Amino acid sequence: MSTAKARLAELVAAGLALALAPEAGAATDFPTTEFGEGARAASVSLGDLTAAITMTRSDDADADMPVLTVTVGGRAVLEAQGVESWFDFPVAEASIADIDPGNDHPEVYFSSFSGGAHCCTTVLVAEEFNGAWVTVPIGDFDGGGDYLHDIDNDGVAEIVTVDNRFLYRFDCYACSAAPLAIYTVRGGSAVDVSAEPRFAAAHRDWLAQIEETVGQTDRWTSPGFLAGWLAAKVRVGEGAAAWAELNARWDFADDPGEEVCLTGGQPEDCSERDLQVLSFPRRLKLFLDESGYRF
Repeated sequence: MSTAKARLAELVAAGLALALAPEAGAATDFPTTEFGEGARAASVSLGDLTAAITMTRSDDADADMPVLTVTVGGRAVLEAQGVESWFDFPVAEASIADIDPGNDHPEVYFSSFSGGAHCCTTVLVAEEFNGAWVTVPIGDFDGGGDYLHDIDNDGVAEIVTVDNRFLYRFDCYACSAAPLAIYTVRGGSAVDVSAEPRFAAAHRDWLAQIEETVGQTDRWTSPGFLAGWLAAKVRVGEGAAAWAELNARWDFADDPGEEVCLTGGQPEDCSERDLQVLSFPRRLKLFLDESGYRF
């Protein structure tokens, strides 16, 4: 694997954990627990709130599964399951952090890793909502799960990873860049806040990180890099200029195009009138529009 591809893969796999510049909101020390060597239980507390994780195996399961139990004042208020672990040692962690400031207690961030190539960490948040504790699924993400950051340094944590839709979309995993994806929790629901202006500095720092991985000459022949790069440019308000530069530098004569369904489905399931052969830039623009990266 080339140095550029290896660095791209490293950045994407780590999400923001490797690459946060201090001014963009370096990882904050939240009260966190994970399994020690040989342990099957761990816990962390803040005030009257305790997050405990245990490894269990149900009668119909083939592997161990981490379970989160949240207690307030010694009373259990929530239990949530993670994903089965296919490792010899359990991979899960729980942190206590203020993610949704609109309630009386901080939230509990819970991640568990299933194992497998480039996959997958399942993230959920337990929060107090309308007098009860609820489980808020955030998603399944590539990488090891170190996604909890106060990225804009305002005292409230966010869940920061990369947009996994870009991985493998236009090229191999190691050849692909991806823009940041930033999530929070509000009123019992997960909210994608990636496009909010307050995160512009983080997006700009991330853009600089991925630009460092591929030289000026090589990037114009790498569709996987260009897809993530253009999306990151959109996030910092430079999408139109980046799009024009891509079209000026792309070798259309050496691009036979690929058949795509204009309605977003698979070509084999698409009506003939919606099938078109599109060059990479046109396929990318269609994908960006469908994915919310409009400029």
